[in-house]
Amino acid sequence: MTMPPGPPVEPRDNLELAEDPEQDPRARNPHWPPDRRPTAPREDDMSFLQHLDELRVTLVHVAIATLVGAIGGWMLAPYVLEDLIHRTTGTAILMTPLEPVNERVKIALLIGVMLAGPYVFYRIWQFIVPGLLKKERSLVLPMSLASMLLFAAGVAISYVYVVPMIVDVLEAFKTPSMVVQVRLSELLGFFYNVSLACGVIMQLPLVTMTLTSMGLVTPGFLMRQWRYAVVGGFVVTAVITPGDVITAQLVLGGPMVLLYFISVGLSWLVARRRKPNVDSEEVPSADQA
Repeated sequence: MTMPPGPPVEPRDNLELAEDPEQDPRARNPHWPPDRRPTAPREDDMSFLQHLDELRVTLVHVAIATLVGAIGGWMLAPYVLEDLIHRTTGTAILMTPLEPVNERVKIALLIGVMLAGPYVFYRIWQFIVPGLLKKERSLVLPMSLASMLLFAAGVAISYVYVVPMIVDVLEAFKTPSMVVQVRLSELLGFFYNVSLACGVIMQLPLVTMTLTSMGLVTPGFLMRQWRYAVVGGFVVTAVITPGDVITAQLVLGGPMVLLYFISVGLSWLVARRRKPNVDSEEVPSADQA
């Protein structure tokens, strides 16, 4: 006696998958949606503990690379210190016996981070890229690389041009009876602050291009705000320059304003490239019409 067919089996997501998907009865059930039929587990699927272990390995590699870079930075630190002092004050005084060691350790770590930066970025990118979509990968990688290059360019500009220029401006206020004795830690602290500020300021073109690609700002809006940009540029230079040095602010404010208008030009290029894509998405095709 043949039994009548029962009602269709509703798919359930909480069922355990068979070890062999071909032997799972749901794979042969015509009522089971094709996109929800059991499949073999992917090799790149990782558990939470496996992700933690991968993160641990990544951090260990980053720490080792930074340590190796710091060793190289320790050997390069005396040459960098001598060159920086020669570019700025010419001489630097020490207030404690441990000051040269402390400052050499600091600058060695900074140089080590810069030397190990490419490998550190590669390891971090290798860890996060499996969790990104294809579109996110195409955006995050170039933006991250551009941000690193712009920050490095800002630090280089501060080392070669900005910090020596500010020191020269300050020298102009000295009278013949004044003798300048700059402490080494104060000089390096000032260099670190100015380098950080220049590195952040150099992100302006990338920020404007990103906001323009997202449709949050337009080149016309940026041009209408040029007065605020000029005032903001001089305010920022007033913060990063020591004391109330009007000449230094004028010398630094000019390049900052120029950087803003360069950012507006890059924003215009992004908007021009983005407009055809937006028009193609908004205009319906002939079949839809």
